[in-house]
Amino acid sequence: MSPKLKILSLSLLLSIPLASTALERASLLPPEAQTYVRVSNTTNFWSKLKQSSIGKLWADPQFQDFLGNPDAETWQDLFLEGESNAESEMLAEQLKMLKGEIILAFDLEMENPYIIAAMSKDDFLRSLDMDDKLTEVTPEPFEIIKSTFQDVEITQHVENGGTPNEESSWQTHVGATFVLGYTKEWVEKCIVQLKKDAIKEPEGHPAFNLHFPISGLIKKFIAEDKKEASNNPAQMDFELLFDALGLMGIEDYSLKIELKDAEMVADSNLRVSDLNKGIFTLLDLQPSELPTVGFIPGNIASIELGRFNLLRFWQEVPHVLATAMPAVKPQFDMIVAMLQQQAGINFEQDLLANIGTEYFSFTVAEGDKQTSIVAAELKDSMAFKAGLETALAAPALQPQVAAGLEIEEFLGHTIYTVNDSDPESDIAFGVAGDYLLYGQPDGIRQVIRSESGDATATESFERSPLVKGLRQHVPPRAFGFGAVDWKKNMAIIVRELGKPEYFNLMQKNWAKSGSPLPPPDLNKLPPADHIASFFNVSYQYVEADGDGLHQRIILKY
Repeated sequence: MSPKLKILSLSLLLSIPLASTALERASLLPPEAQTYVRVSNTTNFWSKLKQSSIGKLWADPQFQDFLGNPDAETWQDLFLEGESNAESEMLAEQLKMLKGEIILAFDLEMENPYIIAAMSKDDFLRSLDMDDKLTEVTPEPFEIIKSTFQDVEITQHVENGGTPNEESSWQTHVGATFVLGYTKEWVEKCIVQLKKDAIKEPEGHPAFNLHFPISGLIKKFIAEDKKEASNNPAQMDFELLFDALGLMGIEDYSLKIELKDAEMVADSNLRVSDLNKGIFTLLDLQPSELPTVGFIPGNIASIELGRFNLLRFWQEVPHVLATAMPAVKPQFDMIVAMLQQQAGINFEQDLLANIGTEYFSFTVAEGDKQTSIVAAELKDSMAFKAGLETALAAPALQPQVAAGLEIEEFLGHTIYTVNDSDPESDIAFGVAGDYLLYGQPDGIRQVIRSESGDATATESFERSPLVKGLRQHVPPRAFGFGAVDWKKNMAIIVRELGKPEYFNLMQKNWAKSGSPLPPPDLNKLPPADHIASFFNVSYQYVEADGDGLHQRIILKY
């Protein structure tokens, strides 16, 4: 890899953890290299990042003390691992030249990178001087060859010259744009276009973009599979399987993370041609509405709503098997028939047909304790309850039921608790009102107590800041949405991170990594309320549009 490539790749990787598309520079990318990451303006991005919740927490003295107060030299050793001191100093200096837009793209077939970046002429010339010096200090020397095209100088870096592993990259600079690629023809095309059309610099809030052509990856996998299948006729036809699952209809995935003054907004898009096939039949795309039940308290720490269609998905499974795995289909039918005979019910008619398409969940946090409940709508709760009780009372299943479930009658309702050695991890389920409930036993008991609900409880729920925020941020056609109050949940997150089993595992893996950074000191982890002071509320929703699925996440500072 050339030194210039290392520099630009590193700059993008430093920006990735936090992710509009300026079509002007991105349009220079060749058709075969549409997998890319991009930062619209590096300087502004880092400036805004420092003002975000994550940026402020990172700069906090207590948090830095927890991390071991790593200095700039330590970070340099981490990101420029394997480079000599002289190399590291020059590469770090070149990083400072990347102040504007950067695009790093890949040709998935040839695995070659293409780089486009905003850079001043003076900085580019200075980087070329540093490249000359790098040839003298790098343990992997490379040759520099100069040429011209339409009066523009092109610099070629040749690595492992004269060997079977010889590799070249070409780079040039036109106006305020630097380009680097592994084909000279592409660099020359960029020169022609950049001399003809001036680049319009990105405007608006700094943003991180990711674009991934999933269809290309799937087609590449299928082509390789067919090549292998030519020697093994019995091998599964993955093209048939992917088509039956609806995956062949996926075009690409894109993500844009925009850093604003008071919030971070992430928009992701999955382009799909058919949302009524394969795995997508699990989704119900009709708009969701906030529940009107009276058992959700006003002091919720999070809430989520959505739609699914288990019945339609269950009916799609046999079609997928019959199309892609016809030899497996009879075995599937036989297993289902056997289980239904043992349970004494028909899964589709007695259970799935009685489950609606709406669900919601909520959590209540008190200190570092959390109660969570998931409620799935039932079309006919009495019929579902009868089917469930019939199955659990079936003689053939009694040994498994007795060993795995504790059955409790509570205020006229039956609660089924899954046996667990840790009482804090107990999970239960049961039917109450028009819902199938799933969550901690105490939470289900509380729902049953409040099952009838009253106007006061509903009004308290409507006054909840999370509910008010959802009504403000979620569009009417969203089929799934939710909100999280990170301040209320931080004590739980910190408690989980601090569990000995998790922290010991982290330290063990940290030691194996050989990182120059010391592992964080758990004894210096800031209090949960201190960490919580840097965070606020997040909202998210997902909707179907003309191109597929769109999700937006809004993280308030």
